[in-house]
Amino acid sequence: MNKTTITFWSGLRTIGGNIAEITFGNNRVIFDFGLVYDPASLIVNADHTREKSKYITDLLKLAMIPNMDGVYSNKDLSAGEPFFNKKPVPYEKSKMTTAVLISHLHLDHMGAIDTLAPSVPVYMSAESKKLYDTLINIGEGLTFSREVLSFQFAEKLQIGAISVTPYRIDHDIIGAASFLIETPDLKILYSGDFRLHGLHPEYFHHLIKSISQQQIDILLIEGTTIKPTKEENTDTLCQTETDIIQVSKHLLSEYKGLAFFNLYHRNIERLHHILQVATLTNRTAVLELETAYLANTFLENPSFLIYDNKIKKTDWNKKLLMKYARITPAEMNVRPGNYFVQNRFENILNLLDFDLKESVYIHTNGTPLGNFDPDYPKLLSVLNHLDIDYKPLHVSGHALEKDILTYIEQVRPKIVIPWHSQYPELIKPISPNQTVFYPKEKVTYVYEENHLKQI
Repeated sequence: MNKTTITFWSGLRTIGGNIAEITFGNNRVIFDFGLVYDPASLIVNADHTREKSKYITDLLKLAMIPNMDGVYSNKDLSAGEPFFNKKPVPYEKSKMTTAVLISHLHLDHMGAIDTLAPSVPVYMSAESKKLYDTLINIGEGLTFSREVLSFQFAEKLQIGAISVTPYRIDHDIIGAASFLIETPDLKILYSGDFRLHGLHPEYFHHLIKSISQQQIDILLIEGTTIKPTKEENTDTLCQTETDIIQVSKHLLSEYKGLAFFNLYHRNIERLHHILQVATLTNRTAVLELETAYLANTFLENPSFLIYDNKIKKTDWNKKLLMKYARITPAEMNVRPGNYFVQNRFENILNLLDFDLKESVYIHTNGTPLGNFDPDYPKLLSVLNHLDIDYKPLHVSGHALEKDILTYIEQVRPKIVIPWHSQYPELIKPISPNQTVFYPKEKVTYVYEENHLKQI
């Protein structure tokens, strides 16, 4: 008799890199398929100097993607011979019917989908797919191109005997999802990355209402914000997403010179806020070319100029450059107080072209993401040297501890499994009777009598 099995390949004690495999008979769903975000130890990326054909086997040998059977193509696995660890069974020789589900479009959840065999179906929300396709257009795709499929929220996907119902959830990127996975003998709820201090807490309430009549056996819940010490959050002037506009507006009113901003442009709602702030402070927003393309694609009638840095017209930007005017640093220096200018960290040296008297730099969840990133002190050093005031306006895309506990209390699963956290053992449910389980990586479990047992 078939029973559901669960294997956690990664993400149990890291921020991101979550990959879990659920099987029933010859049917299998996998979610997510990203890379652990750790810039201090990053070895292999899209710019590595080895042959591109060895990219997938390089990642396997470095344990950056799971040594999982039936998901990589025979061609890709053959490119990196010899293997000094166990070589996975290629997709072509697998008897499993497999689907990969992506909760959202952050790299730590989807950054390795291009390593999967082309015949493995990869699903994400329609909004995520639109963003995925747009990022490819602007040159921010993955190492290899691959097709993806889209799902609709609250509509079941059927993978053999396994059904998956995606629910919309609020995160700091559009199209984010939670998943309810149902097998003949188990119901699993995967929270995805979520928050209740964003613009859409109603997504969470809809999810809870939708599953209120279900007895969830296992809840997989993220715990990114859980830390050993409860220090006052001093690295941001904002607490909720709704603070961004008002705090930014107040800050810009205090500076007569140029104002700069640094954001992660996959956060389309934050980008919209930045453009609103420019309007409210009688400044003109100036966007780098790639971000301008995203704004034009996803926002309704956005107003901005394009930062002119010797731009060449290409197939993807030709229409954009016909629609929006460009402006140079020299032109902005004539009236610096009139502009709100994007400056991603990779373009930090562009600051040298500006009149920087009485200027301010608003860092709002752009890279570097924090002091764990080796680039963070570099950013602060440059700004300090140029006498630019640094203002962090970060709002996390991840749930606060109280909201994580609320989620658990609302769902009341038989078992809670915290992951996507460096300190999962610090998640203490409100109910003293709530069972919490800490699985091991690369170990397969079967659910029996309200317990997970190692096979």
